[in-house]
Amino acid sequence: MSYRSTVMAGALAAATAFGAANAQAQNLVYANSLARTHVQFGVVADEWINEIQRATNNRVRIRHVPGGALLKLENMIEGLRNGVADAGVTNVSSFPGQLPITATMAGTADITLGNRLDTLGLGLVVTRLLQEFPQITQEFTDVGLKPLVWIPTFTFAVIARDPIATLADFQGKKIRAFGPNLPRVLSAAGATPLAVAVNEVYTSLQTGVIDAAMTDPPNMITGRWYEQARNVIHTGPGVGAQTLGIGVSYIFNLNSWNRISQADREAIERISAQVTLAAGRRMQETGEAALRELREKGVTVRSLSAADTAELARRTGDFAAIAEARMNELGRPGTAIMARYRQLVDDYAAGRLRP
Repeated sequence: MSYRSTVMAGALAAATAFGAANAQAQNLVYANSLARTHVQFGVVADEWINEIQRATNNRVRIRHVPGGALLKLENMIEGLRNGVADAGVTNVSSFPGQLPITATMAGTADITLGNRLDTLGLGLVVTRLLQEFPQITQEFTDVGLKPLVWIPTFTFAVIARDPIATLADFQGKKIRAFGPNLPRVLSAAGATPLAVAVNEVYTSLQTGVIDAAMTDPPNMITGRWYEQARNVIHTGPGVGAQTLGIGVSYIFNLNSWNRISQADREAIERISAQVTLAAGRRMQETGEAALRELREKGVTVRSLSAADTAELARRTGDFAAIAEARMNELGRPGTAIMARYRQLVDDYAAGRLRP
């Protein structure tokens, strides 16, 4: 082959390789319904996005659109399915119709099992369930979605205008709640649960429309609810009861996901697994830091006594068994999942389940 032919062949090969690389490049959009400074929805997401762009040499570029400018929390699943965004973050407990396993577990705060797990333990338990029960991921696939990252929420607590120190103090209080299960916990405690949008909680506390609100401590800081409510009570000894599942997930539209090259998808999955694994410890530390900050701001933080927690558990009943029955009714392996869940909780409590 002549020198000219060799040069032309090399140039053609380079152009072909360049074209193939550019054909694989994807400019995607990540929708966030909350502030960019929200740890789970925004801060960790930016770190995840940066790692993806670095690992794929910018072949996968993701633009973060926060503040609900693109999709609100309540229409995130439908918006992702319809391609309004390529990826997004939501709390899966809000979507029991589309995601019966994950929504049921993320929306269930069992007072007995939940008080045996911290945030790290919940992350380890859920990660193991995802590995052992493909039906969990399949329910996302069935609606055209792919979950990639799971970030546990630090234990929910109640922040109140007036002191709540005992179970009796809940009696008659109007308390903001959400999801299918948490309102029943508050009802069992003697309170009246009310549905209030997260962006309306501050003014509702300020005007006395509600006496208290349930959320995680970092969100109490982000929303500045402590300016209107100076008392926090945990739903159990220590920091209280965890939910059975992880609510916050970063989710891809399946069509957008499949447009990414196989090699880049594998890189994203590796990064997502690392973020999920680290999230439990990180959110535990974030929650503890938020509680310290609340105390520094003059908020009084209390925990229910062991006796009050036992009484609340008696009143609420076995929410884990209810969740199991609900999943069974919907044709999911509820009995198998909850049997394994209880075993994993025992393993974590005994120190046998570790990262």
